Amino acid sequence: MEKLKRVVGVAFIEDGKLLIVRSRRSSTTNSWTLVGCGIETGETEITAALREVNEEIGQGFEFCEEDLLPIMCFKEAAASDSDIIIEMNMFLATKRIHVSLIPNDEILDYHWYKLGETEYNLSSSISEHFLPYALKKGLIF
Repeated sequence: MEKLKRVVGVAFIEDGKLLIVRSRRSSTTNSWTLVGCGIETGETEITAALREVNEEIGQGFEFCEEDLLPIMCFKEAAASDSDIIIEMNMFLATKRIHVSLIPNDEILDYHWYKLGETEYNLSSSISEHFLPYALKKGLIF
C-alpha cells in the first residue's frame, strides 16, 4: 500500500544558478536536492519551509514568509522508496543568501548549480519539475 508524504522544497537562485544540497539522506542515492524537508504534524507548508531554511542555511540567515513565493505542487514516487508517494510543495526564495554556506549535521555539501553541469545527480523534483519552470521563466541560464 502506498503512503503519502507531504514535503516542501525551497529554490534559491542567484546569478542564474540554483542552490542544490546533498543531505545525509540524499547521499544514500547520491542525489542532490533543494533545501527542503517533510512536513511535520501540525505544520503548514510555509512553517515547514521556514524551519528547514533555518536548519539547512542557518548562520543567522533571517528568512520569513514574505521571502517565499509558492510556485508549484506535484506528486511523484519518492526516490528512496517507491512505496511512498511524495506531495511536493515548491517555493521560490525571493531573498539572496548573505551568509556562508557551511556543511552541518544535516547537509554534507552545497553547490550553486549552473545549467548544463552533468556531474550532479539532480533529484527528479529538480530535473523534471523545477528546471523546466525556471527555464520558461528565465530564472536560470
